[in-house]
Amino acid sequence: MAVRVVTDSGSDIPEDLVQELGITVVPLTVSFGSTSYRDGVDISGDEFYTRLTQEETMPTTSQPSVGSFVEVYQPIKEIGDEILSIHVSSKLSGTLNSATQAAAQEELGPLIELVDSSQASMGVGFSVIAAATAAKNGASLSEARAIAESVLSRTRVLILFETLKYLEKGGRIGKASALLGGILQLKPILTLDDGEIATKSKIRTFKKGIASLLELTKEYGNLQEAAVLYTTDSSDAEALGHQIGSQLPDASQLKVLRISPAVGTHGGPGLVGIICVLAE
Repeated sequence: MAVRVVTDSGSDIPEDLVQELGITVVPLTVSFGSTSYRDGVDISGDEFYTRLTQEETMPTTSQPSVGSFVEVYQPIKEIGDEILSIHVSSKLSGTLNSATQAAAQEELGPLIELVDSSQASMGVGFSVIAAATAAKNGASLSEARAIAESVLSRTRVLILFETLKYLEKGGRIGKASALLGGILQLKPILTLDDGEIATKSKIRTFKKGIASLLELTKEYGNLQEAAVLYTTDSSDAEALGHQIGSQLPDASQLKVLRISPAVGTHGGPGLVGIICVLAE
């Protein structure tokens, strides 16, 4: 009996790792007006961000349907494998709810463990990668879950926003709502607190925000792994990546990634962020 790891496209895991580790990714839906696309399937990052910056219509997202998860869980159930299903924070998306309903519908019982990551993007992704690696090496369901939860407990998120209007429009601004209507040029660094968006720091300019991202990351000390994320411009992310590499056991493992459409819908253009896992 093997362990299969399932996640959603809000985890932003690079496709090469998805294939290498046999991870199943259930896509969220991204919509421009009445036209909908499966994240990472029907719309590419290039197309999405071009439309995001050029069209007046702001995109929206929706969680995968219960049926989408049933289609994933059912064949795994039929061959008798176990499932570890790790998903984006339930306070940011209804994805975990859909997965929970599908698991109940399929009466998976002891065959499945569902995990609310309380994270987003590679904050979910690092735990999924760790669990899938363990599963590939023969870990049991409980062992793979424990590894994922260990990574999640050490995960830290720092995101510098060019604008908060996309986060506000999508209803994801959470504890950072006090920033709305404030100083027009404010460039906040936000984090995740118990699965909800919260304010980490308030910066007056984007340039100072980039410097602050680096300083805040240095304060964490030694890191196990890290990813620098961006939406529309990779230059600041790549520069940050070069500087953060010294905090990692192997600088070549640092990831510089473009955020997926499902997550980028709420981040908006110009976003730069760092997601890292503290060393044990």
